[in-house]
Amino acid sequence: MEQHVVTGARAFKRRIGASMALALFCAAPFVVFQSTLQDASTRFRVEFNYLLSGWGPWMLVSAGVLCFVPVVVSIERSAYSRWALAPTIRRAYEIWGATFYLLGVLLLTQTAQISSAF
Repeated sequence: MEQHVVTGARAFKRRIGASMALALFCAAPFVVFQSTLQDASTRFRVEFNYLLSGWGPWMLVSAGVLCFVPVVVSIERSAYSRWALAPTIRRAYEIWGATFYLLGVLLLTQTAQISSAF
């Protein structure tokens, strides 16, 4: 009986740790690329090239963070739980989340370097 309590506490700690890491990864681009975000938002217009180049990286970062939400929710869940994910689906979410997030951060870096040149 005591083993289940330890497992439950461990699962709770892992979920809290993953939630904190997700919050950090969500806030980090906004802190690091604050000037780029201010430049993009002050001169907002509805043009395809502007939306793609100015807001595309932010959408990729957001999609990456959103892909990690089901992974964080399903940590240490029982196979019979409503919130459980199959290991293959969970890995797919992890891979897509990492890919979107890294691509978005790399494009944000490039966008910040280009905008600082002007």
